[in-house]
Amino acid sequence: MPLDLPVHTPDHGGPNRPVDEVRAMALAVQANLVQLKVADAKRRRLAPDSHEIEVPAPGHVKRYRETLIDPVTIQRYTDIELRLRLHEIWGRFCLTCWLFSIKEPCESSTLANLPIDTHMHCGPVLEVKEAELHGLLWRIQFESRMRSDPEFRSAHGFDRRADLAAQIPVRAFDKPIAECSDEDVLLAGCQHAGMLATTRWVADRTRNWNDPDLMTVNDLPF
Repeated sequence: MPLDLPVHTPDHGGPNRPVDEVRAMALAVQANLVQLKVADAKRRRLAPDSHEIEVPAPGHVKRYRETLIDPVTIQRYTDIELRLRLHEIWGRFCLTCWLFSIKEPCESSTLANLPIDTHMHCGPVLEVKEAELHGLLWRIQFESRMRSDPEFRSAHGFDRRADLAAQIPVRAFDKPIAECSDEDVLLAGCQHAGMLATTRWVADRTRNWNDPDLMTVNDLPF
């Protein structure tokens, strides 16, 4: 994950969500990720432990159970829908790990066994993270639109956007975004949209978890 920023003290009534709410949601995210990973491995005829995403089951999810993805819904996903959803939730999971300074998301102590007094990034740190993720997602969407929209290069303001895009280095799957396949660009977009949405949800306790506006990207990156 980009940016290794210092941990701030716990929430004291500001706009950010309390740590206990974020921890509870993190377990629901982890449970969703495990479900999606297992389903993806099954469709690809992989053993779950050989899947590229390593994540342990979090145990019983007590809060935010309404956000758990119904197994029937997962069964109805097309293969590409499943992959896109998996990478969105992977992005959300990685962001929650970053919030609690977990540097290796696959480690067995992930989220469920965090010490009760674990601090979380908050305040100005979240503002910086949101700005960073917004710029990265904007760059990925710029790449996607260049490939899918033949008229984009001749649109008003394209040159300015291209100049801005050149200032935002994005790597996905160990390659610069411009060298990624079309599918990997889509997957990277889903990952970053999940991270951005989660950052905004944590930073504003008035927002709903599944609010699509949490993934909104502005016309310009910054």
